Amino acid sequence: MQTPLAMAIVFVYALCGLTVLGLLALFALKLRNISAEKQARRCQEKYRDYFVYLQAYSEEEERLKVPYGDPTQKEKQLIQKKLFELLERFTGVHREKLIRLCEDMGLVALDLERLKSGWKWTRVDAAYNLGVMRSRQAAPDLLALLQKSSANDPSLFIVARAIAKCARDNGDLRQMAEFVVRAKKNVHQLIVDMISDSQLDTDSLFTEFIRDKDPELVKIGLIGFSVHAQTGLEPALPKLVMSPDKEVRIKAVKLMCRDVRYLSEQTVIDFLNHKDWEIRALIAKAIGALQLAAYIPALKKAVGDSNWWVRHHSARSLAQMHTEGFAALCEILREERFGHKVDMAHQIILEELEKEKLRLEQESSTEQQLAYNEKLHLYRKSYKKTISTVQVMEG
Repeated sequence: MQTPLAMAIVFVYALCGLTVLGLLALFALKLRNISAEKQARRCQEKYRDYFVYLQAYSEEEERLKVPYGDPTQKEKQLIQKKLFELLERFTGVHREKLIRLCEDMGLVALDLERLKSGWKWTRVDAAYNLGVMRSRQAAPDLLALLQKSSANDPSLFIVARAIAKCARDNGDLRQMAEFVVRAKKNVHQLIVDMISDSQLDTDSLFTEFIRDKDPELVKIGLIGFSVHAQTGLEPALPKLVMSPDKEVRIKAVKLMCRDVRYLSEQTVIDFLNHKDWEIRALIAKAIGALQLAAYIPALKKAVGDSNWWVRHHSARSLAQMHTEGFAALCEILREERFGHKVDMAHQIILEELEKEKLRLEQESSTEQQLAYNEKLHLYRKSYKKTISTVQVMEG
């Protein structure tokens, strides 16, 4: 039977052994890193003229030449890193020439082979490399790899982005988007960002998504159009406002609120009375941004909305409508005595007067002085109980 002292000695020896093994492992890693750095420096020196050639002749019409001599596998990988830097820096014809060079050097074939590796991170690294090289011939294999990815595996985004860069047509992009949106929640913006990396014209793809029956794809389409500022959505957007999916409704209205052509009188009234407070807030904010002075009476009414954000955006939009809108805010003070509506109007009025005063202090002009005086007069006339507040502001 072992005594506690003997057990302690064994434990100490074991701990010392593990410590020594750890130090040896760290030393081996250090030596490996030093060796890798030396190899990289030798390769950089050996192919210095070739790297200069790549940058100097990227604008020439002829195909770029492969490196002279017979580079080793390790040298090819080091040259690949330099090519990746140039691929990320260049666009258009220059990038296309570098992509063809990667194919001519066998780098694409090498990473296509690595996609079949039994090691997961080798496959992921190969997918990343193929994405940087934008190899269209890699698209089928990358799509197959994505289909095998687990929904809980974060590396699927690396593969998905590689597919977007390598896509042969919008069909490849659609397959990628459908898989990712099913596998992960709330990734619509990320999918749009990945699609934006594609070399293809994706306008028609976003139109396809908007008209799809799947609300998740519709959301991708709407975000895509908002990012790329597309036009010609009149037939599709009004239908989406009636969607049973609330997020789709809100995104559709947000797009419509960016362009006055979509906002007929009936549409504005419908949005201001919509069941979703987000939509009421969006249209209230848009009226001010688009300077639609005809809807001042409707905004004045909306300042009394049950939702704080709708009241806030309505009052803010009135303040943006110059003297006419400010006068409508002051009318609320005359017509109402208590409640959320008068509180919001009063808050925005005081903020607007403070802004006008600061503008005068920074850059005074006759026009600004007249505008401030007119607003101050409207406020005094409509809300005499706060005359002391105004005096304080003037002081």
